[in-house]
Amino acid sequence: MESIHSEKVLLISSISDMTRILSQIENLSQIDSIFIFDWQQQSHDHSSFEYSKVIGIFDDFDMLSVSIEKQIEFLNEHFQTFSFFDQNEHLIKDLSKHTSDLLWYQLYHDVLCQSTYMTEDALQTMIHEYRSSYRENSKAIETIENFAREYRSEDALQWYLKKTFLYRMTNKALKVKNIDQLHVLRCFMKDLTQCFIREHRKLIETGKEKLIVYRGMKLSRDQIGKFTENLGQLISTNGILITTSDRLTALNQVIFNQKNANLCSILLKIECDLLHINGVDIIADLEEEYQMILFNSNATFRLVDVKMNEEITLIQLILSNESQIIKEKYINDSRRRIANISLDILFGQLMCDMGLWNESQHYLEYLFNSSQLNNEDLIRIEYSLGDVYQWKAEWYDARKYYDRAYAIIKNVQPKNIKESVYVLWNIGNIACEEGKYEEAYDYYRRALAFLKSNNTSKTTRRVLLLHDQFNSILSHIYRRTRVWSKFDNLLRRKQETTNIEFVSELSNKMKVDEIYREVLDYDWQQWCLANMNSSVLIGAILRSIGRILNEQCRYKEALLAHQQALTIFEQFYQSSHIEIALSLYYIGTVFNCQEKHEEALDFCEQAMSIFKRYYPNGHLYNAQNLNSIGHVFYSQIKDNDSENKYQQALAMMRKYYSSGHISTIESLVGIGNIRCRQGRYDEALIFYQQVLNILKKYHSSGHMSTIILLNNIGYTKKQEGKYDESLEFHRRALDMQQKYYSSYYAALANTFNNIGNVLECTFKYNEALDYFKQAFNMQMNYYPSGDSSMVASLNNIGNVFFYQKQYNDALSNYQQALTICQTHVPYASNSVAFCMNNIGITLCEQQKYAEALEYHQKALDTLENNFSLYQTSITNSLSYIGDLMIEEKKYSEALDYYQKALTLLENYLASPHINIADILNRIGNVLYHQRKYDEAIEFYRRSLSIREQLNSIGSIDMATVLNNIGLALYEKADYDGALEYYRKALVIQEKYYQSPDIDIANNFNRIGVTLYGQKKYNEAIEFYEKSLSIHEILYRLGSIDTAVVLSNIGLAKYQTYDDDEALNFYRQSLTYYKKYASN
Repeated sequence: MESIHSEKVLLISSISDMTRILSQIENLSQIDSIFIFDWQQQSHDHSSFEYSKVIGIFDDFDMLSVSIEKQIEFLNEHFQTFSFFDQNEHLIKDLSKHTSDLLWYQLYHDVLCQSTYMTEDALQTMIHEYRSSYRENSKAIETIENFAREYRSEDALQWYLKKTFLYRMTNKALKVKNIDQLHVLRCFMKDLTQCFIREHRKLIETGKEKLIVYRGMKLSRDQIGKFTENLGQLISTNGILITTSDRLTALNQVIFNQKNANLCSILLKIECDLLHINGVDIIADLEEEYQMILFNSNATFRLVDVKMNEEITLIQLILSNESQIIKEKYINDSRRRIANISLDILFGQLMCDMGLWNESQHYLEYLFNSSQLNNEDLIRIEYSLGDVYQWKAEWYDARKYYDRAYAIIKNVQPKNIKESVYVLWNIGNIACEEGKYEEAYDYYRRALAFLKSNNTSKTTRRVLLLHDQFNSILSHIYRRTRVWSKFDNLLRRKQETTNIEFVSELSNKMKVDEIYREVLDYDWQQWCLANMNSSVLIGAILRSIGRILNEQCRYKEALLAHQQALTIFEQFYQSSHIEIALSLYYIGTVFNCQEKHEEALDFCEQAMSIFKRYYPNGHLYNAQNLNSIGHVFYSQIKDNDSENKYQQALAMMRKYYSSGHISTIESLVGIGNIRCRQGRYDEALIFYQQVLNILKKYHSSGHMSTIILLNNIGYTKKQEGKYDESLEFHRRALDMQQKYYSSYYAALANTFNNIGNVLECTFKYNEALDYFKQAFNMQMNYYPSGDSSMVASLNNIGNVFFYQKQYNDALSNYQQALTICQTHVPYASNSVAFCMNNIGITLCEQQKYAEALEYHQKALDTLENNFSLYQTSITNSLSYIGDLMIEEKKYSEALDYYQKALTLLENYLASPHINIADILNRIGNVLYHQRKYDEAIEFYRRSLSIREQLNSIGSIDMATVLNNIGLALYEKADYDGALEYYRKALVIQEKYYQSPDIDIANNFNRIGVTLYGQKKYNEAIEFYEKSLSIHEILYRLGSIDTAVVLSNIGLAKYQTYDDDEALNFYRQSLTYYKKYASN
């Protein structure tokens, strides 16, 4: 049902089914009327169906049929759709690539008048089609047979007005732009148009100067609101409009027993100045003194006034011929882009631009199969079909049509350079979509070479030298990829080494980057001024190169490419245009990758203002831009705003694509990322799995989108504590990267960091350190001048040293990370504060509390300067200061900081949220230290409740909270309660930790301590020994925690009067205490 957007649905249901579904369907705008058939007369209470769209409840089939037929007749007369067009704004703009219903109806009318659209057997094909369609309807078949015997071209208007199947099919096909149905009707439609033209001439010949006509109809309140919003603009009726000169007749048209309270009675009043109307078909029934006046589908009106009252709304229109001016401007602007493009091919491209991809495809196929085409038209149909398939993300078919077009181009003399470039550029775009970036580069290089070969004027020679250099660089990049592939082999051989020796050829990378930057820095305006006809293609190619550079994390170069493209488009179009909007959108995406979120949002909003003017009813471009805005909000940790944009984008995408289409993945991944950050891991994985299934259908296994998704799943599994599964996903991603993208060090470094993070969680610090250092080395070679991406690697290296208690080494890496942040992204307060907080935490561990507080306070001050952007990060800084206060045993101060953090989170984040659960747990810890155990338990349970809502099957963090409740109950001497919570925690830990883990060891020890408190000494010893066996596996040389467990066993042995054993365990414990205790 939700896939229907342009038609009205009449729903017929049994009374039992309607009882179940009424609440689910009552707000669906697609449903016009509901008919309930109670043939068994099951219900006598109909009060629950007193709903505006329910026409009636019927127990007789004939009565039901009569009512349905009346409603269909009503809809045929009154279901009128309108489109609005701001003619003042668009008359001064380039209209190429513009989309509107007004243009569709203007071009369709003109295409019908062209003989190339028609075939000799078109009429017989139509008759055969309708015989088949209506074979079960004897009444309709009789009419069709009469039509087959009696029809003549000049009778088309009379047959239309008989309101037979032709009337219904024509009106419906025009309203919904059903090109397949219009193709079947094409012979009749052409005859009808010719009738309009002839009858219009007769009307003009009468010498009548003015007409005032009326039309009664029903419109929804929303539709009336659209009229009010668009006063002064042009309006088209999306089909043939039948009116009358008799006002009373028009008023009678709206008198109908229509129960839908949302429909209002409307009277259209149309003034027609017949002396000043050209190109618009208006006809009148002259014999009946103008009682019936028809406007063809190309008629356009100016909306003058809307007057509303309780009984009827009067809408005043004036017939206008401005649509003819707009149409001619659209054609001329389009031919400035594609010289001499024929009207019928342009109509196919218009449908493609409107997002009517199936209609465009079918129409172009009809053209291809039914016309005698010259080579130029054949080329354009072939690559236009390629465009359609590219929009549909059916890249194999798109490539097939582009290859066919290019094959014809190569064999035609003289060569059409612009169309060669256009086709090569699009083949490059397909390669880019498939993740074949080097292949895409090669096609862009060839496209530029074609432009070079076609421009040899003195004014462009200097630029052509630069083209040679540019093409040389693209080739160098391609060759360099082959060189860097050697690095892939080094990675495979040296996964377990700390240092990587890079191949000597990489020493030239900086020089290549400098040349690349020099080319991108060149002022392309001079070239474009000398070659205006090719400037749009240059802009498009630069923009495509910018997309690839962005994928390669070469953000500065990507920004240069996009800014050059934007300058070219602004110079060519002089005013807002879809090409300008696309460049603004891509610049926004680069800024977001650079963490310049405000700039990103500004550019995306500029793009959206243009997209909305071009596509007021939505389009793929609008949806993509909504996704980009969603990404910005996600980066700013505005989860609700972010998800709202993703959901809007998803709804818009589903108007054009099925729910499993590749174009929906960006929205689905975005929503999954939000769920993951909220701690709703199961939901996140459901979204990711949907995306993975879509990617398998559309892409090869090594596509970059698949790699990113596998890393997302790996991260989510890590957050769940499923470390083995997490590693599996990250390593699958790494295998693909090393196979397909071995030169993309920035992306490889991300995956190395992901693997290191998982290894760190499993206490494999040396292995983790190795991965982090490899990641950092890759980034150093990819960004010789430094880059913000290095911050993550340095922080990760610092974290390993921190966990290994090598605090000076940790501080050294954190300081390096902070320096890079302040150098490369000083505006990224969040990243700067993150580094400062890491330093503060480390200083706290060194008991340098004053210095630690200074760094945490600096981080907090940095964030509070941008309070609205970083509220979640501010709560982190407040929490770290609270942690510091606990270390200093300043529990009241700690509680104040945690409470401030909690207030911010509850105001800012929608509950349930993992961050709120974390801060509640922290408050519980403070209260525990203050020996306020009942209050502590209350906060722990609130934290636990949120975690249970987020993950009903449990998580590692949930086990921590369960243990905390157990500790508080133990302090209250509620040993049974404590054991209950410890054991719940143990079940979760044993589920997630598939190898000996220190958390399980600690829990065994807690259970032992509690059993000891219950004087169950033998049971306590059993759990202590379980804890000890894990310690001996994890810490072969022992640890301070090992000493504690040994001491506990000694105590229990003493209570069982096993003094010798007790003494033995005490001595072992003392050995470790002496070795590891600081005092």
